[in-house]
This record gives sequence, structure tokens and C-alpha cells, in this order.
Amino acid sequence: MTDTTTTPPLSVLDLLKENYPSQFYGVPDADGTILAEVIDVWAGKNLNGIQTDVTQLPAASALVPLTADQYGLARSVTNIGVSGTTLLYPSRFYATYDTTAAQPTGITGWFDTWTLSTTKNLPAASDMLALTQDQWNDRATGPQGVKDDDLVDYTPPAPVVPLETQAQTELAWIASQASMAAAMGETFTDNMKAYVKAIQAIANGTDTTSTALPARPATIMN
Repeated sequence: MTDTTTTPPLSVLDLLKENYPSQFYGVPDADGTILAEVIDVWAGKNLNGIQTDVTQLPAASALVPLTADQYGLARSVTNIGVSGTTLLYPSRFYATYDTTAAQPTGITGWFDTWTLSTTKNLPAASDMLALTQDQWNDRATGPQGVKDDDLVDYTPPAPVVPLETQAQTELAWIASQASMAAAMGETFTDNMKAYVKAIQAIANGTDTTSTALPARPATIMN
């Protein structure tokens, strides 16, 4: 018995899905450095909703496949960098930080990489923290940093003042106290004299073992 069953022909959409499985694609420019156009191939239109003749597109292998999120983020931008058929910065928004520092560590820069005229001086995407649209929008709400590949609230540590510098500052205070004592006809206590010598030793580098200034004496004048 002859099988007379026939397979119905594929629809245009089915053919598009078969040949362009990612739905959204970027078309590299002639130099292959940025996207010249971004297209929803299945719908046959570009980002501006203008119909595009997808029959004139190169094969999918020559295009840059995009996710739906990337397609949405591509609106109103003109410098989406590519290398071959790969986006240089697939997340668009990034933060830079010291990748060698202990975490949490502070953000050193914020970049919308798809709007920059050049990304020549930027680190690779793998050396930055990729951000979502919401994280990008909220970046100005307060100091932020990086911990475990995530964006966190961050309070920068107080700057470390060298011990010798602290001692120099303390000598200025001691000088003011000495002037006051002289004006009052008083002298430093023995504890205060010992304190002065200790501070002087730190300030001039004679004391190389102390890690903090000694506590001020409770009584400084006789």
C-alpha cells in the first residue's frame, strides 16, 4: 500500500527559526568592530520597528546572536563593540575595581560600554563586574563595592596614617602643652616627660618596634 501522506510545507516563521535559532541578531559593520544593525529576525524588523528584508541577511553563523535582554538594551545606542561574532561587553553596564584587592573593595569606575566612542582603555569584560540595568540605575544611591562577584554597599576604610606622621602631629600638641605650662609657671610631670621622649623616638625613627602611639598620661603638669 502506498503512503499518500505528505508533510506540510514549513511556514516562513518556521524557516526563519530553523535558520536563525536565536531570534535576535546583530549585524557587524564592514570593519567587524561594532554592530551596524540589530534585528528581530523572526519578526522581520529592527529596533525601531522598521520592517527588514531578512532574506538579504547573511547566514546566522556570520551574525552576532543576542538574548532578548541584550536586544532590549541595544535601543538608542550605536557603539556595541564586537570581535568576530562575539560581543566585547555582553552585559553593556560594568563597574571597575581593583581585582587584586581583598574584598569587599570599592568601585573605581562605572561604564556604559555600548555608548562609549572607544573602549580601547577599558579592561576586558572578565576583569570588570557586570551590572544589571537596575544596578546601573541605582549606582548613585551610596558608596558601593564588590564582594564575591556581586555589588554591595561599601564603606571605604579610614585612610591609614603612618605612625611617624601620627607622632609628628602629637609633637605639635606637646609643644602647645609646653607653652601653656611655661605660661602658668608649671612643668611636665615625670610621666609626661617619659611620654614626650617616647613620642620623639617614634617621630625621628629611633623607635622602630612600636605599632601605635602610647596613651597620653592622665596628668601632664605639676
